[in-house]
Order: sequence, then structure tokens, then C-alpha cells
Amino acid sequence: MAMLVYPHKAEETAAGVRYRFHTDCGAERFLVLDKTSETIQPDDGNRDGVFRAAAGKLAKAWLSTHEAPDRLVHQS
Repeated sequence: MAMLVYPHKAEETAAGVRYRFHTDCGAERFLVLDKTSETIQPDDGNRDGVFRAAAGKLAKAWLSTHEAPDRLVHQS
């Protein structure tokens, strides 16, 4: 079964970007992209499949452009 994950940019600073994400039927959560270290961490510490799907799509976009996209749609 496919899982849709929708990360949306919530705020951006020179150092990082905070994204809100959720599945099509899940609770809202947040992750942070650290631009300097190029790492992505969940705000709640939960590195489950939903986080990994959101972080993977974001990492791919970041590494290819070094720009933080406003919105991503990922299907896994």
C-alpha cells in the first residue's frame, strides 16, 4: 500500500528550515533541515517510516539544488 507524505515549509532561517509533515490520514509533525550540517532531524525524536519518507524526499531535493523547497509530495 502506498503512503503519501506531505512536507510543507513552516519557517526558514539562514541556519535551517523547519517543515510540517503528515500522512494523508496522520497527525501533524515537524522536522528540521540543518543547512550547515545537511542533516534532518524530527522534532519529536521519532524516526519512523513517515519521518524517513519525508526526510528522504527533502534530502534529495536539498542535495540537488541546495534550496529548501516550499512543498514536497512523496509517495512510497
